[in-house]
Amino acid sequence: MSKITPTTTFQILLSIFSVPLLIVPLQGNSQSTDSEQTILLRLKGHWSNPPSINHWTPSPPNSNSSTHCNWTEITCSNGSVTGLSLINKTITGPIPPFICDLKNLTAIDLQYNYIPGPFPTALYNCTKLEHLDLSQNLFVGCIPGDVDRLSTHLRTFNLSGNNFTCDVPAAIGRFPELTTL
Repeated sequence: MSKITPTTTFQILLSIFSVPLLIVPLQGNSQSTDSEQTILLRLKGHWSNPPSINHWTPSPPNSNSSTHCNWTEITCSNGSVTGLSLINKTITGPIPPFICDLKNLTAIDLQYNYIPGPFPTALYNCTKLEHLDLSQNLFVGCIPGDVDRLSTHLRTFNLSGNNFTCDVPAAIGRFPELTTL
C-alpha cells in the first residue's frame, strides 16, 4: 500500500480545484452579445423604429450567433459593440441613458438627424468614448459647464450645426486627448 505524502495530498487538491476553473468561462471586458443586441433593439424602439434601421432584428431563437455585429451601422471588436454610426437615419427622439449600457462603446456618430433637446449628459456614462459626433441635429441651450465629464479618452468631438446659444465652456479645454473639436 502506498503512503500518502503531503506532496501527494497537495497534488490531489490542486487537481480537484483546478478542474472547475477550466469549466467556468473567463469574464473580461466583454459583454454578452445577447445583452448588446437587446440594448440595440431597445434603442431602435426608443427612437420609434426608424425605417432606416428596420433590418435590426433579433437573432433567430436557439441561434448560436448574434447578428448585430453584421448590421452596417454597428462596429464590433472581438464580438463586442464598439461603434454606432447612425448618420442621417431620421432619428427624432432624445439619446437615452441606456445607450451607455454598451460598455465597450468608443464611437458614437449621430450626425444629420433630428435629435432634440439639451446636450445629452447621459453620455457622461459612456466611459470609453473616443469619438462623439452630434453635429447637424436640433440640440439647444448651453453646452454644459461640466462637459469634461465625458470620457477622458475623447479625441474627436463635433457639435456643429446645432442651436447651442451660450459661450463654449472652458471645460472643453480639459480633455487630455482631444485633437479635433
